[in-house]
Amino acid sequence: MRRVRKKFEDTATLSITSLLDVLTIVLVFLIKNVSMEAQKITVPANMTLPVSITNQELIENGLTVLIQVYEDKVLVGTDNLKAGSLQDLVENQKTRTVISEYMKNEATQVEKRNERLGTIFQPCLLIQAHDKILCQFITEVVKIGAGAGFANIYFSTLQNQTWLQESAVRLQ
Repeated sequence: MRRVRKKFEDTATLSITSLLDVLTIVLVFLIKNVSMEAQKITVPANMTLPVSITNQELIENGLTVLIQVYEDKVLVGTDNLKAGSLQDLVENQKTRTVISEYMKNEATQVEKRNERLGTIFQPCLLIQAHDKILCQFITEVVKIGAGAGFANIYFSTLQNQTWLQESAVRLQ
């Protein structure tokens, strides 16, 4: 008769009772130490907290001058007024002057609004450009904006004018 030797010892049955006891104690400890009261933030007298606002709110509140740069045209303002083409932006001084005057006028409107409401918002320039626009055209818009007195210049990318319609068609 052949005897087979076991390769592994029989393991004792595992009791999870002690594990549950330990977890219960840890849970009670955590619950006891968590404070459910609202924490008060004390702000020093000389500290000014930053104001948070979205791009859409900036545009709606008239705090941002919007410039949209496409492959075939440059649009200014929320009314999408055509200022010229990309070549006009680089080659035509009149186009740059028109855009600069528009920016200065809009910045003045923000300053007047600040005086009227007692706020301290600085006008922002938001440049929205198609993703295929060369850097030299964006640089030219930044130069115009800096010349018009904008210290805050933000950038965003536009894929194309019909992206919303195209995405709706793809969803159908």
